Amino acid sequence: MNCSEEKLKAIGIGAIIILASTTVPYLLLLNVFFLAGIIIGGAAASYYYIVTCQERLSMSEAFVFSSLTGMAGSTLSVIAEYVLITEFNYRPGATEFMTLSEQMKGVSLEQDMRINQLQEMLQAPVEMTFAGFLLSLVITAIIYAPVAGLGGVFTVWRLKRQAVKK
Repeated sequence: MNCSEEKLKAIGIGAIIILASTTVPYLLLLNVFFLAGIIIGGAAASYYYIVTCQERLSMSEAFVFSSLTGMAGSTLSVIAEYVLITEFNYRPGATEFMTLSEQMKGVSLEQDMRINQLQEMLQAPVEMTFAGFLLSLVITAIIYAPVAGLGGVFTVWRLKRQAVKK
């Protein structure tokens, strides 16, 4: 394989990691920590590309490369969310929020009322239109791309630091 094929494979690996961290139940909780699953997806893609092709990337090149990974991952994530909502009436993240909100109950009566309202909203049936799909696609790409880019920058920083130590 040449490096252009490896580049596409690296973007695919990162996109699958992003897809898993945004749709798989309870793995979603990884993104509670500053979208860590998305950062890991960008970092894994740039690491795979750098190691397999033995090519140096500057921090800005790694940011752009990992941002492409974030865009691919956001596209896969929104498509999966659209299919899950329209075909299976399953909203990714709802079960995790229900579990976390149950743990927060009991502090005060006012907070319990708000939590109950949020839980009722999550349990209500939801529909996703094609316009909502497109809007979600744009918004998630705007958010995921720079966050995944940070993962690529971190990878280059870490690899350079390791090289200095040797």
